[in-house]
Amino acid sequence: LTRQALPNLPNSSIENTEKGAYAVIDCDSPELILIGTGSEVSLCWDAAKAMSGKKVRVVSMPCWELFRAQPASYKDALLPKGVPKL
Repeated sequence: LTRQALPNLPNSSIENTEKGAYAVIDCDSPELILIGTGSEVSLCWDAAKAMSGKKVRVVSMPCWELFRAQPASYKDALLPKGVPKL
């Protein structure tokens, strides 16, 4: 919960939040992954949109503990090895 006025971002749902992390902006073979854990997700969204021509995935990670409990296949698909993450 936040007192800030934040946008409602795509893919935000109870089901996705229960996974601990999910893609807000997704793309095949991303060149960069921006990860936010709270109100900064909307800033990641803005940064990704400003990087036109780049394949950028934005991930919301509200609960790393829930994310760590997910199957390796889900974690590897969302945060593939070899892709820079910020």
